[in-house]
Amino acid sequence: MKRLKTPILITLVLLGGYIVYLKQCGPFKQNTATHTEDLLNWVTTQQGSIHIQTFTGDSLTTQPQLVIVIHGDAPFSNPGYQYRMADTIAQHNKNTIAIGLLRPGYTDPTGNTSAGAKGLTNGDNYTSEVLATISETIQKLKNHYHPAKTILVGHSGGSAISADIAGMYPGLVNAVVLVSCPCNLQAWRWHMFRKQTFNPVWLLPVGSISPAQVAGDITDSTRVILITGVDDDITPIAIPYQYYKQLKTLHKNARHIALTGKGHEILLEDTVVKTISGLLNQQ
Repeated sequence: MKRLKTPILITLVLLGGYIVYLKQCGPFKQNTATHTEDLLNWVTTQQGSIHIQTFTGDSLTTQPQLVIVIHGDAPFSNPGYQYRMADTIAQHNKNTIAIGLLRPGYTDPTGNTSAGAKGLTNGDNYTSEVLATISETIQKLKNHYHPAKTILVGHSGGSAISADIAGMYPGLVNAVVLVSCPCNLQAWRWHMFRKQTFNPVWLLPVGSISPAQVAGDITDSTRVILITGVDDDITPIAIPYQYYKQLKTLHKNARHIALTGKGHEILLEDTVVKTISGLLNQQ
């Protein structure tokens, strides 16, 4: 047994040093760049500047409908698909302002970076600080546009953030559309640990908030629609469906849509666009 102590000690020291490095130089490093707030491309928050792209539909009134789209964890790319979704929503719906939001710490394909720290993309970016920053961004946009209705759309990790916001900031939005949602953070991280051949990054402690923890605080009037691919191997359908059942038990206004033959990357699917349009057209 004594022979094992030295290798274990060395491993712990190296792991500790690696974590210190990450916090100082890697994905935990805080981006603090500031930009002039125009509420079209940049929103100033207490944590710094958050990048957005704004798209407008036809026939805008003084009380437009507001849709905000949040991307997923995007571990291997700089996300820009939230902008494409926002553009699509604006094109398909009148009196609508649709905004793609770049999460704190992330950089998009054209080099814009939102303030904050990206993290390791292992479910560690749904913290109270991140939620506060995004909620502050949403509130600023609402104060600017005075929308008749506000809908938050999230994909994957962005849907976990959207569900968290619905629970932690009750009434901030009228509806959330949760696409491929890892709504039970513990169950999802355990799934990813096994899927990635016991990658220890999924065992690292995180300060994220699981949507399942705050489901009971969602207002009864808030619409919650979950959309999941039946063949999703990143977020297996059992995870969002379990969250849906939890919401129904809590008597929340929830609905679950399963897409046959579809996997994880379904944000831009016609069913998702039509579901959002349906919410916008409801009185």
